[in-house]
Amino acid sequence: MRLFLREWQVAYRKKPQGSIFSDKTTPFIAIPNTRRYTAADPFLFTENGTTYLFAELYDKKDGLGKLGYAVYDGERFSPWKIVISEPYHLSYPNIFRQKGEIYIVPEASADNTLYAYKAVSFPDQWEKCEPILTGRCLVDTTFWDKDGKRWMFTYDIASQTSKKLYLYTVDKDGRLEQCTDTCVSSDDASARPGGNFFQYKKDWIRVSQDCTGDYGVAVVFSKVLACSEEGYAEERLLRISPKDVRINRRFLSGLHTYNANDEMEVIDFHVIDFDPMTQVRRIMEKLGLRK
Repeated sequence: MRLFLREWQVAYRKKPQGSIFSDKTTPFIAIPNTRRYTAADPFLFTENGTTYLFAELYDKKDGLGKLGYAVYDGERFSPWKIVISEPYHLSYPNIFRQKGEIYIVPEASADNTLYAYKAVSFPDQWEKCEPILTGRCLVDTTFWDKDGKRWMFTYDIASQTSKKLYLYTVDKDGRLEQCTDTCVSSDDASARPGGNFFQYKKDWIRVSQDCTGDYGVAVVFSKVLACSEEGYAEERLLRISPKDVRINRRFLSGLHTYNANDEMEVIDFHVIDFDPMTQVRRIMEKLGLRK
């Protein structure tokens, strides 16, 4: 049994979106994990002039991800607060505004359902909406608004040997329509989404993960060449691996999410850490003391 395990963590720096293309020297500041929870999949959201950082908070006690947030006070982020949990794993809290309302569409592939949560009282109270798609093992769903149109990219992991990225259009009533009969991409090196789209030097950039050989090897940035109901095309511009970023931790061994706004960039990374709580849980499972 391994004594040292991979542990995800979130980090930030005061740099506008896209700075990661040219600045690999300014260090990121790691947000501390707690003894019980580790953080991943960071998403920034601004409401009433306040910056919120939403993320997956992985509970070492029950082995499930919850959704939570921290608040930036101008100097640092507050402690994490959990706001959404289910009896199955949640992650990748893709948060956005639509028709004046705030929604989160998380990864809930363990439930084979894709759905949204609507903010009843932001940021602490959320209600689950009707399913968007059912019977699909979908992860890291990412929405993109361009020229008055909304697109949805989602990654199907139902087959371990043939994982695929699919593209949908979203109409004004929130209904989906798949754009093509075939998938957009099945390339392990860049298909799986890894954050929101953003503009850099007038180009639209899609963020994705390099999952070749392992999960969360690096973050990939690709320029969008074409996007329509007939199909999608992109050109890979940049790959950021652990050696390309500076964080005050040793043993960085992966990256898989990047998000930003006009003031700040956030990433997640994993390290090799001793994790006794997870080890205890695994021992109890092997002994049949917990399921």
